[in-house]
Amino acid sequence: MRRLQPVFDGHLEVVVTVAVTLSLACLLAASLITSPYAVAPVVALLGCAAAVHVGHLVRPKARLRRAAAIGLRRGEFHVVYQPIVDMRTRHCVGVEALLRWGHPKFGVGGPGLFIGELEGTRLLSALTCFVLREANIALTQLPFPQHWHISVNICARHLMEDRFVDDICESAGPILERLVLELTERSCVERTPRVVTALAQLKQRDVRLSLDDFGTGFSNFDLLADFRFDYVKVDRRFLAMRGEARSQFLKSVAALVHTHGAKVVVEGVENAAEHDVLQHSGIDLAQGYWFGKPMAVDQLRAFAWASINT
Repeated sequence: MRRLQPVFDGHLEVVVTVAVTLSLACLLAASLITSPYAVAPVVALLGCAAAVHVGHLVRPKARLRRAAAIGLRRGEFHVVYQPIVDMRTRHCVGVEALLRWGHPKFGVGGPGLFIGELEGTRLLSALTCFVLREANIALTQLPFPQHWHISVNICARHLMEDRFVDDICESAGPILERLVLELTERSCVERTPRVVTALAQLKQRDVRLSLDDFGTGFSNFDLLADFRFDYVKVDRRFLAMRGEARSQFLKSVAALVHTHGAKVVVEGVENAAEHDVLQHSGIDLAQGYWFGKPMAVDQLRAFAWASINT
């Protein structure tokens, strides 16, 4: 049996809001009209206005999703790579693969603006596979150090799909054993059998796991033990804390994570002062503009060559 596609594709709250507003407006208009023959035209006009309003709210998201699907076919997307540095040795130990979109309207604000609109769609899974294939080409055809790992973000919906493990293995190819999958707390907090099985299968293939945005979601510490994460990534907002609270928080997170055999990664390091705080907080790895901005493959090649010869 073919499954019917929702008309508003996940935007039912818009319809409900407009419907309630329309109902109240109709009642108010009807109560103010003395002639019963005038009620129907007023209700009809209000209905047309509501339909236009719904179309105005829903259409931009539909346009973005359609543009993304076309853009993927046309080659508008590309991948950039940001270095991940060992705080003890100050040497690069890996890179995070980050998606970029060359669309003049939807892509200029970065992935933070368009990824959210693609959340819950199959297109995001396709884009993840695209990132993996691009990273595979970059790290196998260029002279990058063998000890470097490659981090890639995974969306919650993709994790729930039957083909998730096959998608990851087929798209990553030879770099599978160097792969780190970054998962948010929200994407694995439910611990469904499918999620547990999929991640266990990938761990058996030497794929490492990273818990992304630690402390910004459910803060469920049991996740560290249940899924045997190799890394825990701390969001920049905690690095931006002021005073002694910042140092104490980072030390506490590092101590907790280390008891589970994982390493702590802090993202968003932008200056020397933040770097110095990390050095005295027990943090293992870091990334941010202070170490290197996201760079194209050619820039990454030069960066890698410099890292090898220093």
